[in-house]
Amino acid sequence: MVSRPSIPAVGPAPIPHLAVSAPSPWLERLGNAIPLFLSLLLISFIFWGPFHAPLTFAILSTAFFLYWLLRSYSVAVACAIGLRRIARWKNTDWYATYRATIARHGSPDRWTWPRHLVIIPNYRESEEGLARTIDSLAAQTIARQLVVVLAMEEREAGAREKAARLIARYPGHFSDIFATFHPAGLPGETPGKGSNEAWAAREAHRRLIERGGDDLLRYTVTSCDADAVFHPAHFAALNYLFLTARKPYRTFWQPTIFNSNNIWEIPAPLRIPDGLSGINRTSNLLIPGSVRFPTSCYSLSWQMLHLVDYWDEEVIPEDWHLYLKCAYSLGDDVNVEPIFLPLGNDCVLADTYWKTLKAHYAQSVRHAWGASDIPYAWRAALHPRSPLSWPRRLLLAGAVTKVHVLWAAQWYIVTLGIFLPSRFAAQFGAPLPGWWVHRYQVPGTGWHPEHLLEPSRWFRIGPEGILEPTMWLNLPGILVALCLFPLLLMIVFELKTRGPRPAYVPRRVYLTGLLMWPLMAVITFFFASLPALHAQWKLASGRGLVYRVAEKGSRAPVRAPAAFVAATEAPEPISISGGK
Repeated sequence: MVSRPSIPAVGPAPIPHLAVSAPSPWLERLGNAIPLFLSLLLISFIFWGPFHAPLTFAILSTAFFLYWLLRSYSVAVACAIGLRRIARWKNTDWYATYRATIARHGSPDRWTWPRHLVIIPNYRESEEGLARTIDSLAAQTIARQLVVVLAMEEREAGAREKAARLIARYPGHFSDIFATFHPAGLPGETPGKGSNEAWAAREAHRRLIERGGDDLLRYTVTSCDADAVFHPAHFAALNYLFLTARKPYRTFWQPTIFNSNNIWEIPAPLRIPDGLSGINRTSNLLIPGSVRFPTSCYSLSWQMLHLVDYWDEEVIPEDWHLYLKCAYSLGDDVNVEPIFLPLGNDCVLADTYWKTLKAHYAQSVRHAWGASDIPYAWRAALHPRSPLSWPRRLLLAGAVTKVHVLWAAQWYIVTLGIFLPSRFAAQFGAPLPGWWVHRYQVPGTGWHPEHLLEPSRWFRIGPEGILEPTMWLNLPGILVALCLFPLLLMIVFELKTRGPRPAYVPRRVYLTGLLMWPLMAVITFFFASLPALHAQWKLASGRGLVYRVAEKGSRAPVRAPAAFVAATEAPEPISISGGK
């Protein structure tokens, strides 16, 4: 349907209270311990399961590795499809597509009716970095339909002067551009992106709707990271989707985000997790049965955001939490739809190699703090007044739980979940069933890492040495070995989405990146699994998390902001296909 939907007037949320906090501090503490308990239970099962529950361990571990195999191929196939769609969407004339759509339905042309509120929360971000993000907004084909909000923090020294200088750079580019200043120390707030955005959105409501008399229903709201670089057609596509969506006032729109802005400049080990993050995000938008969540930069109708009373100010992982809040408050109509256009984000980049590694680890801990949504999701799922259907309640709560628990535990399952139980059965008599321990001869080279501590075995060939010319794998081992093929495809896709090596980056950087892939297990332990366990430990211990802005940026030569380029010049798109 492309005509303006009939929806209720803006009012209070149908469920004014889906408790973020438990009824008592003791229950809150207990709920926060659930993610760590489940993660440690899965990890420890590798050690005690083969002895005390051998058949259960054999069945569950084989089921997991079958899931891992299916998931690996699904991600590779979905990413291939996603990249083709991105290429097609980048070449789409969205206004022409809209006119063809309304011609089929006999609807009036309302292309210029929507407005898109873009909130850019920031704290101690460089002025040129923020200008790069605003440049990408000024380069939009429908930039005059955008309202840009610089969501500043009052506690940042010089924030008002910086905002004034930035606003002065863009006269006439947008429908409106202004700044808000989030006060520090408000009761019940946690400093972070969500509390800043909530303040900015309410200030924008007072300015545009209450005092300006504008129509709330014509607006989308985009949560925009301070390092985001949008494709020039991003908001034209959003405009089209908003006008033609079946349920525009219950939809989140999620672009395909790639950490591509400065990926060539970060330490080689970090290019693996940062590069694969874009592959996984793209694939999750397409895999059948995958539960979609909005991440980092996303859009939704202002009407829906207003109904649920904006972001919860005490919550750090605001993106998934807002989606859960909307879904549990407003029902089954709330959904996530993809925007198959690339959005570039920065990777963490400090002024030294080791500072960058440390900052990346800290950022990973902050991302993994989303485990705090697990107790919230289950409390909301059991809320007696939630309009969400029971299957959907359990699906969302289960999906949040699965993602965060496997985030911490899957490294141990994949790397140790076959090797250790096999050794337990062979050397310590763990009574695993014969079908699980039976080994099949397959092509390849076997290795025995247990002999690394014995130098006398280093140069032996065969079962008594480190390397063996024959590979022997049990059934779960074969399933894992078959995952090598989609992994190779994902490496190719990651290199493709990264784009060409900039001229200021040495050629050796390309080679060092390739040499890191054999160390993937070590890298993902330190920058994925360990930060997740760290976050869950802090959450369970009640120590809390201090939101620290990750140091980002680029060492690329400074360019003049695109907003100052003559309007007749074509904007430079983000490339994911190796070209400009």
